[in-house]
This record gives sequence, C-alpha cells and structure tokens, in this order.
Amino acid sequence: MQWILDILYLFGLLLAAPFLLAKSRRTGKYRSDWSGRMGYLSPAVQEILRSAPGQPRVLIHCVSVGELLSTRKLVEELLHGNSSLLVIISTTTDTGMARALALYPPQAATRVVAVRYPLDFSFAVRRFLSTINPSLIALVELETWPNFLAIAHRRAIPVQIINGRMTGRSLRRYRIIKPLMRKMLRRVDHISVQTAEIAERFAALGAVPSRMEVVATMKYDSADFTDHITGAEAMAASLGILPEQRLLVAGSTGPGEEEILLAVYRTLSQKSSQLRLAIAPRKPEIIGDVIAAIRQAGYEPILRTQRPDGAGKAVSPIQTGQIIVLDTMGELKKLYSLAFAVFSGRSLVNLGGSDMIEAAALAKPCCFGPYTHNFSDAVALLTSSGGGVTVKSADEMEALLQAWLVHPEEAMAIGQRARASLESQRGSSRIYAQRMLKNIFSHAATSNEVPRYTPKG
Repeated sequence: MQWILDILYLFGLLLAAPFLLAKSRRTGKYRSDWSGRMGYLSPAVQEILRSAPGQPRVLIHCVSVGELLSTRKLVEELLHGNSSLLVIISTTTDTGMARALALYPPQAATRVVAVRYPLDFSFAVRRFLSTINPSLIALVELETWPNFLAIAHRRAIPVQIINGRMTGRSLRRYRIIKPLMRKMLRRVDHISVQTAEIAERFAALGAVPSRMEVVATMKYDSADFTDHITGAEAMAASLGILPEQRLLVAGSTGPGEEEILLAVYRTLSQKSSQLRLAIAPRKPEIIGDVIAAIRQAGYEPILRTQRPDGAGKAVSPIQTGQIIVLDTMGELKKLYSLAFAVFSGRSLVNLGGSDMIEAAALAKPCCFGPYTHNFSDAVALLTSSGGGVTVKSADEMEALLQAWLVHPEEAMAIGQRARASLESQRGSSRIYAQRMLKNIFSHAATSNEVPRYTPKG
C-alpha cells in the first residue's frame, strides 16, 4: 500500500509542479528546506538528539502558526511535568516553521526543538521517525496522513489527536475518502476534540467513540489575560500612535476585506477625528494587495518595517490619511493591546474566520463577520456572553463601531465580558499534558476528569 501511495504522491507532485513554481515566484513559498520535507533534520537538531540518545521524546505536530501558538502552554506543562522529556515541535508551512524557530531556536541543552514535518512519502516518514524516535506523537487539531500513521502504527508509537477540530465543510470533503479516513482514524490511539459536535463529525468518519473525549480548546490557555503587553509602548512610539487616538485594528484579514474596511474607516473618520486604522493581513503574500488597495483609496500606507523600534529618529503622529500595515510576524498581540476595538478578519469574506481569542483575552471589544466556521465554538462563547458581536455587512460594522466610539464605556464592558468568558474555559493544556505524561511514564501525573464523548442515540 505504501508504494502505491508513493506513486500517487509523486504523480500529484508532478501535476502540481507548474502551480507550485508559479506560487513560489509570486510569494516565495516552497523555495527552501526541501531536505526537511524529505525527512532530513538540520545538523543542529541532529546534534541535540544525539546528545541524549535515551531521552524520552514527544513529537507535537502543528500545521502552521495558529496551531503552534496554541501549544505554548502545553509545552510548558510538559517540561514542568518531567525534567527528562524532550519536546519536538513539527510544522508544515514556511510561516509556521519560521515562527517555530523564533520560539524554539536550536541550541545546546535545549529541551524543545523545531523541525519540518515531512511529506508523506514512506521513505521520508521512515527517515524522519527513525531520527526522532518519539515515545509519543500528538497531532494538533487534525493532520492525518496515511503513510505517517501506518509507519507509526507498525513501530508501536502511540498517536493522539489533541485539540481536535473539524468543520462541517471539512466533513463533507473527508466523506469523499471515508474508507481511507476510517482506516487512519482507527490507527489513532486517542482523540480529544473541542466540542461534542466535532466529536460527532469524527465518529461519522469512523473514529472509535470509546477512544474520544471532549476537552475545550487549548487556545484559551495560550492567550495572555493581561492589560499590558511587553513592547506595546515601543511600538506605539515607533508608529506614532498617540494615547488619545482611537485605534481600530483589523487582525488577520483576508483578500477583499481591505476595501470594506477602508470604506467603513472613511465614513467613521469623518465623524471621529481621533480614529485611526491598522490592518494586519493574515498571510504575507497578500500584503502587496493590501498596500495597493490603500493607495487606490487615496490613503498612505505606513508599514511596520518602515518604522521599527529604536530607529533613533523622531516620528510624527499617525494622521487620518495614513493606514498602518503590520507586515511583520509575532507582533499582532502588541497591536491589539493598543486598540480601542478589533475586527477579526477572514470573516466578512467566506474564509472561515481568524482567531479572535487573543484580542478577547486582552479585553478588547471584538466584532467579526458571519463566516467564522473555523472558530464556531469561540464565537458561540463570546456572543452568548455578550463579549463579541457578529456583523453581517459593512453597514452593520459601521453602525457598531460608531456606537463604540460614542459610548466607549459600553465597548469596554463588552471587552471585559469577553475576557471573563474565556477565562472560565482555561485548563485544557494541563489535562493534555497529564494524559501525555501518563502515557509515556507509567508513574506520571494523575488524570483529570473530563467530559467523555457519548454518541447520539
């Protein structure tokens, strides 16, 4: 079976080659680390692994940045739970790998290393797993590949899905390959999902109900519940954001939303002279389109890379006719902390929404469009508690933001309710860490009681 899959993968890669080359020229993706995609680890990581051959190891796989950031508290809990454990974080995307290396740079005596997750060619997977030799594998949300799971199963490496997530749209796609999904899910030893509804979707694809449980998303644990983010003041000074200005931050936006945001901003800024707008595109490759849209609307884009911290020159206050564009990684939280209100992007266009948890944890009043199926549980929690508002159009967004500008105390109350609702859901990372440590070390931490999944009917 593996050699058949290898042939199909190779055929698919050849068919996709023109598209990948075109995208590589346009966005810079797929140009580097092909050795990593083939299962080879960097010399620095190999040296770390060789230095402790008998050390127990857990491999946590995160597809990209969102999943990676959700595991930060889990990593802390694992390291705290056992002093001999080595945590290996793997990611698939270039942005995920860059962020992982920034969080966990390879260095001597480290207990966390970041690696590239291999393509699902059997030879790449065997090479990858032979080098890492994990005691346990945890797949974050849902990242199942047939060769990877088959080889791990053959080597008797326990595999868990943690923070499991599957949208209704994904379920419809996976039903097309239901026999393959059923086979893969039956090779997973344990599946923890974020909601009972998601558990039903996994069960519909053949997951064993007795191996499933419901645990709240880890993203609530990884959020910073604070009123102060380190570096926010320096960012404000560098960008020229004054304390009296009302900064609207559009976070993790998608293609097409910038025109809507600019139109709303144009109207609102005529009523509020202190209103300013910052746009943080979700993906680096759309930054050029965002800049073009800003200029076409008659505004001047101010890029974060043009105004770094410590530039050593006086900066003029940001003006109504200037729009901030966050074109750096890892700074969105600082920008959120400076906001009077936040719009969570990829939700006015049908892209599934972006993570609004980070802004809500900072007690910022947050709104989002109707397309939020990727974060339906968080949206349900926020809207039911009065800690977030869904806007279905530009007109609704404009009316809501105008109300928040006129009645800032109401906006602040929404932010406080958002924070309180998220705080009530914390603790999943510790549960996962205890489960994983108990699996690796028979004498490890005791388990917590969590809601077990029971099929309907």
